[in-house]
Amino acid sequence: MALLELKNMTKRFGGLTAVDSLNLKVEKNQIYGIIGPNGAGKTTAFNCITGIHPPEEGAVLWKGKEITGAPPHKVAAMGIVRTFQTIRLFSEMSVAENVMSGRHFQSSQRWWHGICHTPGSLRDEKENWLKVKEALAFFKIDDLAAEPVGSLAYGIQRKVEMARALVSEPELLILDEPAAGLNDSETMELVETIYSIRDQGVTILLIEHNMDLVMTLTDYITVINFGKPIAEGIPEAMQSDPMVIEAYLGSEDDDDE
Repeated sequence: MALLELKNMTKRFGGLTAVDSLNLKVEKNQIYGIIGPNGAGKTTAFNCITGIHPPEEGAVLWKGKEITGAPPHKVAAMGIVRTFQTIRLFSEMSVAENVMSGRHFQSSQRWWHGICHTPGSLRDEKENWLKVKEALAFFKIDDLAAEPVGSLAYGIQRKVEMARALVSEPELLILDEPAAGLNDSETMELVETIYSIRDQGVTILLIEHNMDLVMTLTDYITVINFGKPIAEGIPEAMQSDPMVIEAYLGSEDDDDE
């Protein structure tokens, strides 16, 4: 049974079909890539999976159970956590505070426990900060724990966003263009980081325009164009697939026009 499965998932905005009958199966411990030209519907597919936009047709299955249209907070609580193409952090809060915000779903306490400072709330807070400390060390940003996120370089903010996602202890981590805005050395470091996350037992589903990264990193790829899947397979097969090449580079007929 696949960890995540999409069955004929379709999303429309008025007369525009953004995602058209998308099928895919993400297996546990896989690094799965979704690629396609700009406007192909990739981020919309992620939004449908994570409950931001419910699809009009088809189904989203998590461990064989249908979760189509479940709200984002419930999807996250199930173990499906994402980052965004545009970084969404609390700019005036510190790095550590931003990462701590990702522990919400793992906390066993309720808000009133903290007010009363119960022994359980103190143990919970101690455990949460320990997880934050581990995440900061994993991403090599522990020396920046007290710094306001808004004052840091873009590449560091990417790490903070991923750290925040990781401390929620997801089973599936969805990354929307994680290499966007990174330089070559940061991208190489990102590849090693994603491998390390997978080695911790976290399955990865990602969108990425950096083809070198996709072909190096992923185990399996689905290619979509105009919202519709046009090819799928291992990276080596996708590199030479005529439909994939045409989607990215255009056909000779397009050039003639």
